[in-house]
Amino acid sequence: MRKCLGVLLMVCLIASSAFATNSWTASTGSWGTATGWSRGWVPSDTEQVKINGGTTCTLDVDAGTFAAYKVTVGTTTSAEGVLNIVNPGALISGLEIQVGDSSGYLGRVNQSGGTVSLPYISGKASKLEVGYKQGVGNYTISGGTIAGDSVYSQLQVGASGATGGNGTFTVSGTGGSINIAYLYVGASTATAQYTGTGTMAFEINGGVSAINAGSVYIDPTDAVAAVANLSVAKTGALPTGNIILINNTGVNAVTGEFDNYVWGSTVTVGGLNYTLTNMYVGGVDGLANDIALVIPEPATIALLGLGLLAIRRNKK
Repeated sequence: MRKCLGVLLMVCLIASSAFATNSWTASTGSWGTATGWSRGWVPSDTEQVKINGGTTCTLDVDAGTFAAYKVTVGTTTSAEGVLNIVNPGALISGLEIQVGDSSGYLGRVNQSGGTVSLPYISGKASKLEVGYKQGVGNYTISGGTIAGDSVYSQLQVGASGATGGNGTFTVSGTGGSINIAYLYVGASTATAQYTGTGTMAFEINGGVSAINAGSVYIDPTDAVAAVANLSVAKTGALPTGNIILINNTGVNAVTGEFDNYVWGSTVTVGGLNYTLTNMYVGGVDGLANDIALVIPEPATIALLGLGLLAIRRNKK
């Protein structure tokens, strides 16, 4: 890694070099304020940056490029490791961002601003793995951008390995922007069967930012031990129309479905009933491949009303 483009790096990290044996631990603090620490920057050619359990770190500067290396949030202890990403924080990872480590550790990322970039570097696709292997991970985006390479980048929520983890990815309100090539929920490939749980959570506040994904796989093999869940909650005003949750930017249909809501299910949000569809586009259900909550058509409601009226008349 470059020496942070001249910017001092953060403080509550362990950084271990692939080409050296030196490592160190720092404590809770802010990524852009390294005053008082003997080392305020991650050395070049860093293999992995780890945010320890029990520490809370704030990324508020440009952290430079981790070319083909990893960032792990939550490791070493049973306590949760936390990374807050705020403006103008910017992080580029060329291999993996793991939220919740593989040994059952807890990790949490709260992104209210800034940019997380998942590029394609040196033949490697970058991944954001929420709930890595046996880890428990939570990622909430309420602002800022997750900018994935349009061909290779991946967002994996739960089941990110042969012994699947437990991951929850939450989109809160309309302030965030998520653009990736592949979305996997309860899986990390289109065919492998794992044992973890992935939850896609959407918090509606005047609407919600749709996830833009070129290919969408939701528990694609329907493995008995793997679970993919959908959670939708009202945290503010509901929009007046339909709500797009996942904008499928590719040409293929969604593969798989949620375990707790099959397609066509009724999802109640703030007292209003929606129909969950995976065939939505441009205000019309049944024509394409977006995942949306659709308000039943007035004609359908009218027919239901006529049916109820007929029942009442027959009872006279």
